[in-house]
Amino acid sequence: MRVDDNVELLSDGTTRCVHCQTALGDSTAGTLARALTRESASQTAGPSVHAAPSLFTDRPIVLRQLFCPSCLVLLATEIVPSDEPGMRSWNLTQKAPG
Repeated sequence: MRVDDNVELLSDGTTRCVHCQTALGDSTAGTLARALTRESASQTAGPSVHAAPSLFTDRPIVLRQLFCPSCLVLLATEIVPSDEPGMRSWNLTQKAPG
């Protein structure tokens, strides 16, 4: 099952990169547990993010991005407080029809 344009969920609960078929994680370790993480200043997200976060919050804010460890396709991006642990996870449990 395709989760998005870059990630698919296999029947055994493993997630993998659609582009290179590299395993990214699973339901126990985390859906993107094997992804590479890069953190940088939130302003590097682009021209629409130009104000310094310190104007709005006392917590340091970062741009956090996850990449496939094999082909380096961008899997996820978020702007979050730097002290929040890891990337937010996806709930990929499937409900039975009906």
